[in-house]
Amino acid sequence: MGLKIKPGLPARIAATIILTRVIDDGRGLDGLLDTRHGPQAYGNLSDADKSLVRAIATTAFRHRGEIEFALSKLLDRALPKNARHLIHTLHVAAAQILFLDVPDSAAVDLAVTALKEDSRSKRFASLGNAILRRMAREKEQIFDSQTPENLAVLNMAPWLRKRVKKAYGRDRLPAIASQHMLEPLIDLTVKSEPEAWAKKLGGVHLYANSIRVNGTGKIETWQGYEDGEWWVQDAAAHLPAHLLGDIRGKSVVDLCSAPGGKTAQLIAAGANVTAVEASEPRLERLQQNLERLKFQTNTVHANLLEWQPDQLFDAVLLDAPCSSTGTIRRHPDVQWTKSADIVEGLATLQRDMIVRAAQFLKPGGILVFANCSIDRTEGEDVFAQISKGNFGLIPNPITTDELFGIGDVVTGQGTLRTLPCHLQNISPPKDSTVNPQRFSGLDGFFAARFVRSDEAT
Repeated sequence: MGLKIKPGLPARIAATIILTRVIDDGRGLDGLLDTRHGPQAYGNLSDADKSLVRAIATTAFRHRGEIEFALSKLLDRALPKNARHLIHTLHVAAAQILFLDVPDSAAVDLAVTALKEDSRSKRFASLGNAILRRMAREKEQIFDSQTPENLAVLNMAPWLRKRVKKAYGRDRLPAIASQHMLEPLIDLTVKSEPEAWAKKLGGVHLYANSIRVNGTGKIETWQGYEDGEWWVQDAAAHLPAHLLGDIRGKSVVDLCSAPGGKTAQLIAAGANVTAVEASEPRLERLQQNLERLKFQTNTVHANLLEWQPDQLFDAVLLDAPCSSTGTIRRHPDVQWTKSADIVEGLATLQRDMIVRAAQFLKPGGILVFANCSIDRTEGEDVFAQISKGNFGLIPNPITTDELFGIGDVVTGQGTLRTLPCHLQNISPPKDSTVNPQRFSGLDGFFAARFVRSDEAT
């Protein structure tokens, strides 16, 4: 007879493995929650347990600072830094005790069992039991000394907190951090009739063809999905393609194009689009997305730094690889897998990509550079380097008139800078039962526009 496994234990073990791979190995959460590529311990779970693991992991990353604060208050001395399994097991349990609707007794018992059954942590089982039982008893008082704003800032990774404070100031830091604590609704770009689709899907029309919806269930079951009437795209990511202006009948190359939201926008706007993507699996995903949308375009599997097109283009859209720190609302693990050094390296890559992309343009052609980082090193600093360099690109300032009346997103340099704390005070539908704050906010995005000079060679 096999050993009887406690119900719920495999899910907690899988959650601990996922935390380990994100925090210690720098892996992305989305990839780990992919049944095909994630850990087997997760792939073997039932759908219900997979949902629980996703909730635990997302909560543990969104509230990581609070969890560390709580553990520090309950410990007489710091845990050994090399006791990684113990630390991650405690974080999994704390996420349940402090923030999820899970019985405290189950969270504690399963964590202690996991510690006892792992040779790396068996000796810490009694300590873990004492800490977690005390946490369950005192959870209503643990954060009494902290304001919600302080806790939000606490949940920002220290390296990022320092850079955001320097870039946007002491006053704006809590506003950005607080928005990270709210799980956002889903934004869609629709082909047409945004007001009508917002009503059909129980959402609101934001601007242009971007709507925000409070959909439930699998996206594939939502009205309009099978007919290709819309695609998922954050409202901030919806903006850069508009900066190319009227592109009807023009040749446009979309670089780093997967998963295809901006490619779809360009096609819908009437451009003749070439989509370039270095990752073959991501290019396949783009092709599948365009097929659902009933769009066709020329796709190229190539690294833009090595690619040599057969023609020059009227316009280039470069949504460059970045730290993705503007997407923390949706991907709370991002800030725990990046660092200042990674940001600096990505900024260098972005500059090189812009210089290369400029060579694809006709004289007088337009290049829009964008990314979903809130770090100025990857945005404003790259823009300044290109503007001052001899790369044949002349800054073409963005104006507020181009951005559908959205205030406070055009900088003094004529670039676009959205932050998570932008687009506030969105009024939800009258019959909505969702927290109104979840209807607000944007991903952090940067975009700049250049024109290729006639003298460029």
